Amino acid sequence: MVDYHIHTAHSIDASGTVSGYCSRAIEIGLREVCFTNHCELDPQRDDSFIVFDGRREPFSRNELLRLQEEILAARDRFKRHGLDVKFGIEVGYFTGIEPVLEEILRGAEIDFVIGAIHCLDHICIDSSRECGQYFATHCAEEYLADYFNAVAGLVRSRMFDSVAHLDVFKKYGIDHYGKDIHRIPRDMVEGILQMMRKNGTALELNTAGMRFMNEFYPAESLMKMARDCGLELITIGSDSHRPEDLGKDLTKAIDYLGSFGFDAVCTYTRRTPTKLSIP
Repeated sequence: MVDYHIHTAHSIDASGTVSGYCSRAIEIGLREVCFTNHCELDPQRDDSFIVFDGRREPFSRNELLRLQEEILAARDRFKRHGLDVKFGIEVGYFTGIEPVLEEILRGAEIDFVIGAIHCLDHICIDSSRECGQYFATHCAEEYLADYFNAVAGLVRSRMFDSVAHLDVFKKYGIDHYGKDIHRIPRDMVEGILQMMRKNGTALELNTAGMRFMNEFYPAESLMKMARDCGLELITIGSDSHRPEDLGKDLTKAIDYLGSFGFDAVCTYTRRTPTKLSIP
């Protein structure tokens, strides 16, 4: 079993050390983990930080290389315990991020880059403290169109290996918009999924939804659409922000994938995917 979405205390909203997570991974029987701390770069927000020893530092290429050094040291240390440790990041996408992100990634020995939509109009829709600012001025139709237009830009950029929590918009949107949150623009979403297949961009199966709303990201309807669109590359992760959530619901997630006919998940080495067959 592998877990390809993990946040340590280097992310401003998470806890736990790299070594602590690795020890926990061995304890619960994981064979491979990929650390994917947050990389938020929007100059109109105040969350573009990475944390070292409890101190926030502006996210930069030098700080990414500092994080790399720590994770590669853990890779060497835990290899003898049978654990493969990979170095990744989760990038909050916004229009215009490409040149800044290219510079930050330059020369990094990175294995895996997740793209995510966390913000619309520079407001974090994945935050209970902020989302209401966006919801107050947009109807459900506008919200879904804005969200999937942002996802389309993310995929079109070809800078990301996988798209995180494709329907995270429902996390807080369900309470505000009710059933209207499920009225996704089907043609737009199908176009995105087909573009992902063409570009070799994976779809993430994220188990955090089970902890927040008893439903995986993506939900069944989107998983069926992905399969019907011929998408084959799937990554899987707990999106853990504390060590005790590492590996949560991965076994259920494997069964969930199989129910749609998917037979493999992807691992990554230096941005190159390898399919790992699942039972």
